Formats: sequence, structure tokens, C-alpha cells
Amino acid sequence: LYQSTYYVEVVDLNGCKNSDRITVFVEKSQPLYVPNIFSPNGDGENDRFFFQAGPEVVRIDELAIFDRWGNKVFVGKDLAPNDPGLGWDGTFQQKPLDPQVFVWLATVSFVDGTREVYKGDLVLVR
Repeated sequence: LYQSTYYVEVVDLNGCKNSDRITVFVEKSQPLYVPNIFSPNGDGENDRFFFQAGPEVVRIDELAIFDRWGNKVFVGKDLAPNDPGLGWDGTFQQKPLDPQVFVWLATVSFVDGTREVYKGDLVLVR
């Protein structure tokens, strides 16, 4: 939630003055959808893990995915949202990983110049 206060002073033709101020509260909308499960099995559906976002999202600055032991199995930089071709395909060193739970960490840039860090978990099923 952001707020800004605006002040205004008016003078009419007779020299009468009046002033006021108003505080505007803006709830920031950052529509970002991140799935918590995907199935990279080659069937053409949910084969890649990627972020889906509204026009407020400029890019995913960095996306890192870790296995349950903390090993980094994927890192992507400057990823466009809504592009499954840029997502993770469930492999590490060109080898398919077994079904398991992963943890992801992402830094996302928005059109208003802000950056937010998001994190979550992800289940890989085959």
C-alpha cells in the first residue's frame, strides 16, 4: 500500500483563497502466478516451470531452483514472463531429474521500477 499527499491552493478573481490537501492510498497490484507443480513428461502440457504475469511485470531478473539438499539445479536470468520456452524443463546437466520437491527463489522487476523477491516450492511429477 502506497500513499501520496497532494496540496492545492486556489485563488479566485476577487483574491479569495482556499486550500486543501488529499491523501491518496494506492494498493499496488502485481499479478504474478507461479505454479507449484509441473510434469515435464513430453506430453505438451505443463512441461516447463515458468512464471505467468500481467503487464505490470517487466521481467524475471533471476530464477534459481534448488533440490532438497540445497544444490542449485537451475538458474535463469533476464527471463520474460509468460514464455514457457524460457522456463525450467526439469533437468540438471541435461538429465531428467526424479520426481521430488524443489525450492525456488526469484527476483522480479515491475514497470514502476520496483523489484520484489519471491520464493516457493515446486513439485516435479512425471
